[in-house]
Amino acid sequence: MWGLSRSKLDRAILILALAEAPIALQLLDLDRSYLFFAFGLAWAVALYGLIDPKPRAVAVGLLVYAATAIVSLPLLVALMRAMPGWGHYAHGLGRSFLGSLGVGVREEICKAAALLPILWLGLRLRPPFSSREGMVYGVMAGLSFAAIENLETFHKMAHLDDLTAAHGIDATLAWTVAAALSRLVLTPLAHACWSGAVGFAFTAPGRGGAKRVALGAAAFAGVSVVHGLYDACATLGNRIGVGTLLALSFGFLLFLVSRTEQAAESPHHAATDRPLVAPQPLGLRRLAWPIALAAGALALAGWSLSHFALGGV
Repeated sequence: MWGLSRSKLDRAILILALAEAPIALQLLDLDRSYLFFAFGLAWAVALYGLIDPKPRAVAVGLLVYAATAIVSLPLLVALMRAMPGWGHYAHGLGRSFLGSLGVGVREEICKAAALLPILWLGLRLRPPFSSREGMVYGVMAGLSFAAIENLETFHKMAHLDDLTAAHGIDATLAWTVAAALSRLVLTPLAHACWSGAVGFAFTAPGRGGAKRVALGAAAFAGVSVVHGLYDACATLGNRIGVGTLLALSFGFLLFLVSRTEQAAESPHHAATDRPLVAPQPLGLRRLAWPIALAAGALALAGWSLSHFALGGV
């Protein structure tokens, strides 16, 4: 259509949907705070282009997005009632981290609730979901949950607008706007990276069902720990820790993109028909730098967390 490939048309539709979102919200009589979902589409367009999955990923990704939006908040409320705060079992820095880790585990469960059944069904299709698709669907689950979380947080802060207007003070109102904008920038990408890693693990190339489940469990545990560290740093206002962990999460997402199936370079196949081939296994030499960088980032985040928890600036 119009000389554009199917993948470019899909991205164009997402861009147009983003621009039309404010009008749709007005037609549905929804307030502007629902633009958190529209900005989720903006992140989806950017990350879709980065990961570059099969064209069918658009429809399935939107399904994951909608399903996560529907089930995640009720599930989160239920988990908050069923799982007490872990911070009660420790003191000082340990209490701060355990409390944040509990939040991270709950939120990762909520993001996986709609994602995993769809991945399970997709792996039984012919052809089954590729790891690029699995990563995109994980990203969509993360973006959807981030929109739900930001919407709830924004509504809890909304009373500050009336309060500051009544007293003629603009400082708190400015903080409210700044907090909303920072959440638009920070939390969607962080949630997308963590859920994208889980989606990749459950669709990893060249592995059987049992190995994928084990890899998925390991990915879930790993991102829950990083999520907990991130939340602990954010709670303490630790900008160094938040920035370091966000860069680490995004760097890991890029590493996973390099490990997904690649289209075989062959002049005899059209771009959409080229067979997918799994990347070669990584040796210890090629893993040395990624491991060293990840360890350094975690060490910096851990140091800054402890520094802030002990009263540092």
